Amino acid sequence: MTAVLNYLHLLATGVLIGKVVLLSFVVAPILARTLEREPFGQVARQLFPTYYALGLGAAGLGLIALCGILMIQGLSTTLVLAWSIWIVVLVAESYCRTPLTSQSNAMRDRLKEQEARGGVDPTLQRSWNQLHQRSIYLNSLVLVAGLCLLGLAGHM
Repeated sequence: MTAVLNYLHLLATGVLIGKVVLLSFVVAPILARTLEREPFGQVARQLFPTYYALGLGAAGLGLIALCGILMIQGLSTTLVLAWSIWIVVLVAESYCRTPLTSQSNAMRDRLKEQEARGGVDPTLQRSWNQLHQRSIYLNSLVLVAGLCLLGLAGHM
């Protein structure tokens, strides 16, 4: 049973790392090079809710697997650390999927309206840039968290 739970934990970790690497280093750069700004934005709006849902699913699976491992092996520093990392991932993915993405989309829509009228509010532009930067930081955090989980997996 422990082998199955360890496998599920590794699977969740692999999905988490893989989704970040694929989007950040393959999909986004290709789309940015081949699509104009408007179609790129439309694809991103379709992509990100599912992207974050995949991260939430991975975090859920990772936490469930750790619960099983904990019940079999008992409490250990490694398991507590892995549990804490998964909670951070769960919070980051939840925040990005729900409030951050919707706020970013709403601001982007307002910016497009302003651009169409010939001027952009610099405060609104800065706010959108900050939200976008926050999503990049959180995406990086999730990647680092996944790599830490991968390193811990060998010690469970």
